[in-house]
Amino acid sequence: MTGKNYEAWDVKESDYPADGPMEERLKFLLRYAILAPSGPNTQPWKFAIHDSGISVFADINRALPFVDPSNRTLFMSVGCAIANLAVAAKHFGFAPSISYFPDGQESDLVASVQLSPGQKPMDGQDDLFPQIQRRHTTKDRYENATIANHLLKEMERNINLPGLYLTYLADEDAKNRMADLVSRAHQIQLAKKEFRQNLGEWLRSNWTAEPDGMPLYTFGVPDVISLGFPAAFKEFDLSRPVIYRDSGLIHDCSTLAVITSDQDDKQTWTMCGFVLENLLLRATSYDIRASFFSQPIGVSLLREELKKQVNRGHPQLIFSLGMAKPMRPSPRRPIEDVIVRH
Repeated sequence: MTGKNYEAWDVKESDYPADGPMEERLKFLLRYAILAPSGPNTQPWKFAIHDSGISVFADINRALPFVDPSNRTLFMSVGCAIANLAVAAKHFGFAPSISYFPDGQESDLVASVQLSPGQKPMDGQDDLFPQIQRRHTTKDRYENATIANHLLKEMERNINLPGLYLTYLADEDAKNRMADLVSRAHQIQLAKKEFRQNLGEWLRSNWTAEPDGMPLYTFGVPDVISLGFPAAFKEFDLSRPVIYRDSGLIHDCSTLAVITSDQDDKQTWTMCGFVLENLLLRATSYDIRASFFSQPIGVSLLREELKKQVNRGHPQLIFSLGMAKPMRPSPRRPIEDVIVRH
């Protein structure tokens, strides 16, 4: 990888300052937290380091008012970063304890993560840390391969917080229904100029020097086309090629999955992100990749349709799982940009 906007991925485990001050050790853990996924790579998190832990904040300045008006995806993204932080903390010998919204859900303080001395995992134990730098989202295409049932059950083990559920939808009928839902959601959303403008601000050319947003190589867009695509996306309704791409990611995957919940609030969204990232890291250990389809959940009538299909609480996220070739990850903001004094 080249460019300063990709340097975050070059973090080395061997550089951990084991004998350094606590602040330096905790800052090193955050180098792994910021490698979490976020939609659409807005990286909406901030951190404050304390003597014995880290405060995790939502960066509401990075919200998408027309794409994600409730900030559901934003808080799920912060939950993914908390998951990476907890996985890295355990790997380096801490015992993390997470308190969600200690100041209430109206506060930007999403979680207080206390880090006490713990036991470093032994070789061969359940340590997802090696997968943090290997994990990436697939937005292009899947290979023709089926995920074994025992691996699906292993991944489901990570949906282990109360009130959260995972449902797999693997048959062709379910895929057809989901492709139809996603297609109708795209048609509704991409017909709105303010939606396209809001999302288009986060599309990047393949040569981007920006530390955030979605480079179009992740979608399989050639270099030359990527130069003019963000401007074209904002101006024109490009729902047809978007629907075509997502239909392939749905029909060619091994299985679809839906995370649902009993509650539907900021804490629930954050916890969804936490379990999701743990599932994605587990999937990565089996070379399984995911692609996400939150569009129907952003359209209230279509979310109700999905709710009836799954029949298990509030739908929070749709994603596909399958085998896919590794690809270059997306850029990241430097660690200094996300640490605040608080």
